[in-house]
Amino acid sequence: MRKSCSLLSNGIRVFSTRQLSWQVQSSVIVERPPQCQPPLDPLIARYQHMRETLRIERSVYNDFELAAESRKEQIVSERKQKFPPKHKFDLPEYFSSADEKALLDPVKNDDYLPLKPQGVSNTDKTSVKLIKPHSSVFLIVKSGEGWNFPHKVVDKEGSLEEAAVAALSTHPDNKDLCVEVSSRLPVSVHVNKYSRKYQQHTQLTGVKTFFMKSRLSSGNFSGDTFMWCTKEELGEFLSKDVLKCVEPCLK
Repeated sequence: MRKSCSLLSNGIRVFSTRQLSWQVQSSVIVERPPQCQPPLDPLIARYQHMRETLRIERSVYNDFELAAESRKEQIVSERKQKFPPKHKFDLPEYFSSADEKALLDPVKNDDYLPLKPQGVSNTDKTSVKLIKPHSSVFLIVKSGEGWNFPHKVVDKEGSLEEAAVAALSTHPDNKDLCVEVSSRLPVSVHVNKYSRKYQQHTQLTGVKTFFMKSRLSSGNFSGDTFMWCTKEELGEFLSKDVLKCVEPCLK
């Protein structure tokens, strides 16, 4: 409610009230899920190896089948020695037990063994297919207000989902990014109520930002006004109020 004051001739102040509206905008959280499982802890890896050894010993495999099982372990071991990860944040040049079957035929399954291109540093935050393969990363963009999730004001007669998709499709840095909105319902909301002086200037009570979650299907942004960040890294760029709203919804 906004109160306007007028001074009458007798010195009595008369207050009138008028309802101001809220500006509603939709902000889209674009997630790229983990690309592969992280390397196993050495103790867990030894335990799994022991279980696999016991499984083979107690099996009814014939000599040919036992030889094939032994050959599988040898191939996996050779690939891991040939392509070791050089840094804990590098894209592993082999996949862990999440897809060991792909390691058994290096010629046929080269797509499962991507090698990190030259010129990509450990601090690169724009190559969505290469960075942080063991965890989810989220898209943020830079504007005059600082770093935030892509957002757009909801049009009259429009929906939150439509505004979320438009926030990405109409963004000037969108090269060929495509997403799949997870739900038509928002996962969180952030309310920013303006000061009384700013309400008089904008004729708005404030801004209500509804966060819509989506998953990356393909493509990426271009330029230098975007980056992909893990949940932990978002705290370096987003405001504390926004981070408090969305953090419980992030993996």
